[in-house]
Amino acid sequence: MSSYHASSLPLDLLRNVLSRLPTISLLKLRSVCREWRDVIDDPHFAATHATCDFESPRILPLPGPSRSAERWFEVDDEFLGARASCNGLLCFDDLCDGTIYLLNPLTGEIVSLPSCIDPSRERRHPHRIGIGVDRLSGRYKIVRLSCSVDRTVRPTRARVLDQGSRSWRDIASVPPGLLLGGPVFAAGSIHWEAAGEGGLIRISSFDIAKEEFAWTPRPELRDAHLVDLRGALGLVDRSRQERVDVWAMEEGRQWVKRYSVRLNSPWPVDSHWFLTVLGCGGRKIVLKYLENLLLYDPAADKLECVQRSGDAPAGQASSITVSLLSPAKLWNADKVLP
Repeated sequence: MSSYHASSLPLDLLRNVLSRLPTISLLKLRSVCREWRDVIDDPHFAATHATCDFESPRILPLPGPSRSAERWFEVDDEFLGARASCNGLLCFDDLCDGTIYLLNPLTGEIVSLPSCIDPSRERRHPHRIGIGVDRLSGRYKIVRLSCSVDRTVRPTRARVLDQGSRSWRDIASVPPGLLLGGPVFAAGSIHWEAAGEGGLIRISSFDIAKEEFAWTPRPELRDAHLVDLRGALGLVDRSRQERVDVWAMEEGRQWVKRYSVRLNSPWPVDSHWFLTVLGCGGRKIVLKYLENLLLYDPAADKLECVQRSGDAPAGQASSITVSLLSPAKLWNADKVLP
């Protein structure tokens, strides 16, 4: 019987086979041989795999920015939470000096990117940060919005950092409304909730390719928040006591109601103010109520608690799909932490 050699596979066939495997499996297969590692670590392969992967998200509790790896994060087996995220990358900034950090929590690779603030003038001023990828060019961009200091979060200046660049540049477009909550990247744009008339939620979207802000059509909802539905933009309606409706924006910017989560016993929700949808894990929906994590199965119409108060991650949370993208290779930067 002839022996098998990894290098005997044609390169195109090897890429095709590896592209069909889950991210966690690829992480282990990197150690098989140099050829496999080179294919898996190739930025184009990793980026393509990140946009096609359908694994469940995971949770990442983040108490706040820190320069220590141990204090930055702890990876759980289910979901991830982050300040801003895109294709498995988490983006943070240092509140003291404005340094941007880009992290892949699966591989533990983290790099520092240039600050875009003057510490003597903008330190601790309100701001918003987002990360996304141009669907045409495949290149990543980070946008940072400087905001007014009159107790509102109204952006006054917008700057962009291109993939691989070491310098920020100003752009003319600035969102016109009062931004609320964290960003969600979907359909080629970074989206923020914005205050509308009569308490209605509006959606302010930054088109990565055009580098312009514009309003995105949405259902007329008041008590709602944005969420990433495995690559699609979602909107969670919390206005009803007995259920939570999850809307999704489809092609042509049309909104459809995709899920209705019934909030029945044994996990009744007394105040929707403390209820958020973190995202979709496989075919299930993950919610956070106070410090409890709830899992809803639409097929069985069943809601169960998967993590109780005291064990749940602190702070804000959102969902993200794991990937093998290398922050250092994307930005041609040195690793900050192993």
